[in-house]
Amino acid sequence: MKIKLSILFICLAMSIFSQEKIDISFINTPLLDVLKQTESNFGVKFSFNTEIIQKEIFSFSKKNCELVYLLGEIERQTSFTFKKINDRYYYITNKATLGEDYYTLLNEILVTNYITSGINKKKSGAISILPKELGVLPGLTEPDVLESLKIIPGVQSPDETAAGIYIRGGTPNQNLVLWDGIKTYYLGHFFGMISAFNPYTTKEVVLSKSGTSARYGNRVSGVIDIKTTEEIPEKTTGSFGLNMTHADAFVNIPLSKQTALSFSARSSYSNFLKTFTFNKLSTRVFQTFNNNQENNIIDKNIKFSRDNEFNFSDYTAKFITNLSEKESLSFSFLHTKNKMYNDFTVPDYEDKYNDQINIKNTGMSINWEKQSNEKTTHNIKSYFSTFTLDYSADYSYFQDYLTEHSSKINILNDVGISYNVNYSLNNKTDILLGYDYTSTDSEYDLKYSYSLQGQNQYNSQQNEESSNDTHSIFGEYLYDSYNWNINAGLRFNYFSKIDKLVLEPRLYLEKKLNTNFSFKTSFEQKHQTLSQIIEFQTSSLGFDLENQIWAQVNDDDIPLQKSLQISTGILFNKDNWKIDIEPYYKKVTGMTSQTSGYNDQTDDFSNGEGKIYGIDVLINKKFNNYRTWVNYSYTKNRFKFLDLENKFFPANHDITNYFSWSHAYKLNSYEFSLGWIYRTGNPYTAVKEFYNTENGFPIIDLDSDNINALRLPNYHRLDASMTYTFNFSKNWKGKLGVSVLNIYNQKNILSRTYNAIPTINSDNDLEYQLEQVDKVSLGITPNIVFRVSF
Repeated sequence: MKIKLSILFICLAMSIFSQEKIDISFINTPLLDVLKQTESNFGVKFSFNTEIIQKEIFSFSKKNCELVYLLGEIERQTSFTFKKINDRYYYITNKATLGEDYYTLLNEILVTNYITSGINKKKSGAISILPKELGVLPGLTEPDVLESLKIIPGVQSPDETAAGIYIRGGTPNQNLVLWDGIKTYYLGHFFGMISAFNPYTTKEVVLSKSGTSARYGNRVSGVIDIKTTEEIPEKTTGSFGLNMTHADAFVNIPLSKQTALSFSARSSYSNFLKTFTFNKLSTRVFQTFNNNQENNIIDKNIKFSRDNEFNFSDYTAKFITNLSEKESLSFSFLHTKNKMYNDFTVPDYEDKYNDQINIKNTGMSINWEKQSNEKTTHNIKSYFSTFTLDYSADYSYFQDYLTEHSSKINILNDVGISYNVNYSLNNKTDILLGYDYTSTDSEYDLKYSYSLQGQNQYNSQQNEESSNDTHSIFGEYLYDSYNWNINAGLRFNYFSKIDKLVLEPRLYLEKKLNTNFSFKTSFEQKHQTLSQIIEFQTSSLGFDLENQIWAQVNDDDIPLQKSLQISTGILFNKDNWKIDIEPYYKKVTGMTSQTSGYNDQTDDFSNGEGKIYGIDVLINKKFNNYRTWVNYSYTKNRFKFLDLENKFFPANHDITNYFSWSHAYKLNSYEFSLGWIYRTGNPYTAVKEFYNTENGFPIIDLDSDNINALRLPNYHRLDASMTYTFNFSKNWKGKLGVSVLNIYNQKNILSRTYNAIPTINSDNDLEYQLEQVDKVSLGITPNIVFRVSF
């Protein structure tokens, strides 16, 4: 029966397609070699998991054999099935449970399981992460969207947060982060400790470190493109779960055979229950903020009270409809919210501090795609994104004898629309052409004032409203054969705010040297009109969190940022060994001391530039159910500012050596992971001089001739995770997971600053002493997750 069905399939296919005919002769040939030869002979591409193919042997001989006949014979002799994506691309499966939504991604994949299961390397050089397929990672019980990126060479987090993604020396605000095409401006919960994106709604996360596609613009560092599911399920599916910081739920509902609606919600529950994990994170986040306020108490025996409240939530929704077999339309919605309240009181002094902050990021997008014929596909996307940060602080002393007020408001409204058309010249060559329009309105308002006995003594205000329209035209040439992968692009941008036209060439090229070795190189040039300014005005009352505001380029004190990056490397892939070595050089201009965090070193804006060079190395090996990988990055990240040293010095986030060694093991329904991180400590600047003026005011003079000349102790920690999956019934599944960060409770110092602390000297007079303030990393931090899916 099986042979008859195969013959019927062959006959039907032969009647529809006219195929090239090749003489075929394979005798006990590894199926992997058969597929590679078939790709070369017939000009097609197969996507598959090498690990399930490599042990298969195939024998077959036929003169003037057509492709469809050969594929049918492979299906007859093996358990594999060929699924046709288009005339060129096929994916191979052994009837696994994955939906077709995922297999449409496979035609873009060059290396499967690049680091671990669910992390693949694309032909464009980008890294693809599929959260639903992601194996357990060290220290994580769930596939956190941003934390998962940190196992990729060249991606680091010097401040130990999920949202603090530094890609090849670039800062987080220099990354373009998209969620279903929506530009996002606040990536974290709990001041960046947790990713703001629900991993259970995410289909794919694409990371581009270099050679970025020309369709992406207006950021000078990496691209993080988060895409949610586009699958229309046959029946309602979803999941819900709980860990030690938050609870969440996700559901995907088919409204018909052609439409579906998905919805997710996630929220912290610290308002009524504070777990040990939440308390650990809270201590890490608020440590310097708490110290800043408590250090103002001269007599350390005096009691005080504190109430820190923090909560976060995020919601997503998506509507999908297939207008026809070749036309689709979707609507996406995202809302993230963070809220903090702090009340600090010293009863004996009648000191009262109150801080409140609200941070929201909301966005909507529409995506339409239609394949008008076998060669042409059209796509239109539009989005709207709004970001709001609202902070206020009040201080009163002794029946309002002294009062202070500080506030900060930062608002962004961003709207955009893009159109692109993809045309396939042949089965190896595509042309992409497109147009982007974005309009961004920004506003910030910083205020500070203080009064004595109700009489105003001082007021300061700094504000700005600005708008910029960007028009972009881009094109790409894509060539994909067995030996070559070429992605060459060009992007033209016009920025209305500064009336400037800029050109951005992009290139990614990969050449297969032989079966196991490939050579790759890339080049890119980018510009950025929107930057984050580091401000200290609102930190006068001790609040040292979220001291960054978004501001527009003005070609004066905030110039246009420009980056240029060149990279080259070698990729080796054989017998479950994967080795990737890639040196690079990056130059960034248009930086200022405020956008780069050095305005504590000078009172004036100072223009500067950055030079980054380094090498990223990945070594990965799989032995049956055990996988181990080493991630190493060497980076020299140097800045220079005219009004500071006017010579290159280490950037605040410069990490010269970064090394991690990770392990993953799967045993039946159990997954285990262990990882160790060791890296160079962050740089810091010493104090040159400290003294009290005649009026009794303290002066801290940093050594501006030797900025970041000193290093904190080296950072290291050991993380582990374990998950267990089980079935409640045929359709209901459960997962239980445990993770521990920093198993041996290493006290790592993340940053070092200095404060002037009031004290009473031997003459019973008030004076200030210099205090060294170290921000310390998370100590040992366990987490537990329980999840149910259906």
